[in-house]
Amino acid sequence: MNILNRFKSIYFNFRYLPFKQAIYLPIWITTNFKVMKLKRGQIILDFPYRKNFFLGDCGSVGLQEMKGGIYLEDGAKLIMNAMCVIGQGTTIRCDKNAFIEFGRNFYCNKNCHIRSAERIKIGDECSLGWNVQINTDDGHSILHDGKAVKRVGSIDIGNHVWLTSNTIVTKNVKIAEGCIVAQGAVVSKSITESKSLVGGVPARVIRKDIEWEK
Repeated sequence: MNILNRFKSIYFNFRYLPFKQAIYLPIWITTNFKVMKLKRGQIILDFPYRKNFFLGDCGSVGLQEMKGGIYLEDGAKLIMNAMCVIGQGTTIRCDKNAFIEFGRNFYCNKNCHIRSAERIKIGDECSLGWNVQINTDDGHSILHDGKAVKRVGSIDIGNHVWLTSNTIVTKNVKIAEGCIVAQGAVVSKSITESKSLVGGVPARVIRKDIEWEK
């Protein structure tokens, strides 16, 4: 079980944040959460007050967690707004000059993988189940009729969206506010209707005018 590490948290705040933010100790991290790479990447806090951000903490009981951490390339930006919880075993990767933004009251369960090679923006009051993958990059070049297919595209997730466990969100996708993505769904096309339940591979709207409580 991961526990919050006071000394590691103090070091992390003063190593990676401006002094005027670090003195509040806004970010708390667990023993097993690793800084895999930061270099000239930036962590930007919208609300830098005591214990507002938790990295590598919490998650559903009984799930074995992987080793999580943070990886920011040169020019990358990780933007976190008030109250942000990143669950155990989750990895956040932001490639060169890309950015990731988590809205207010963001919760992420265990073993998620969030990778941006361009832009990922997640709205306020969103939740991720365990093993969710959000990825803006195909990873390898793909050719069609001898022409390169664009391999990178941004992802925008609206306010109050719930991505349930084992879901995948691919590049060039927008998800409207209030939506639920059902377990195991692969969202490869934008969901434009708000308050929709979507599921399947590829994901499609299967019910409208739904609501959920966080």
